[in-house]
Amino acid sequence: MELKTTIIQASIRGDKHEAIPNQDYLDVFENDEFLITTVSDGLGSSKNSLEGAQIACKSVIDEIQNFQLSSELQFLNNKIKERWKKEIESISNSISDYRTTNSFIAVFKKEKKIIVGQIGDVLVSLRMDGLFRYLESTSKDFSNETVCLGSGRDENFKLALFEFGFSFDFLIATDGIADELQTGKIETLHDYFKNKFQNIEESRRNDALKCDLEEFLTEKNNDDKSMIFIWSNKN
Repeated sequence: MELKTTIIQASIRGDKHEAIPNQDYLDVFENDEFLITTVSDGLGSSKNSLEGAQIACKSVIDEIQNFQLSSELQFLNNKIKERWKKEIESISNSISDYRTTNSFIAVFKKEKKIIVGQIGDVLVSLRMDGLFRYLESTSKDFSNETVCLGSGRDENFKLALFEFGFSFDFLIATDGIADELQTGKIETLHDYFKNKFQNIEESRRNDALKCDLEEFLTEKNNDDKSMIFIWSNKN
């Protein structure tokens, strides 16, 4: 039985100087073999972080399509990091100007396996077959430096591999959203999104989500706020 997915996504610019763009970036790739969802949050202190965020998402999507599930996950970590660094070095001598965090979820449809990857503080929550299997948003360390690509500290993606039977739903969100969410209510949020948006016309779902973000998620910080929520449906 074919597994279909419903995808909703939105990104809103934070309350900041008008010359500063939205430095979050979202990307989704889907075909018969893969569903790859990735979100980057460019560091506000890096002048080219939006481009760094875009390249991170592209590197994730390209490298996952060439990854063999029989390989060690560390190999995927190395390939993504090397691809991102090579792309940046081709346009600049200053990698730190492109610093960005990134999280991704990659569904290998035929194998019914999911890889979760995370470097930095982009929230990831994953539920499979009705049970939560992964929930994490990495905070800044004691030095108050964000774990990210381009930090110069050779930091790695945290990676995990899962197998699902018949269904999944997951959320990826930048810290502008994650900072305002209570961990104990994440599952309720998953249910809220599924129940609400399956009853909204497909062409209007992303606009409706954007309105939700603008209305409810403005209290704790003025960061950019971006998220993707996806759930599977059997047809």
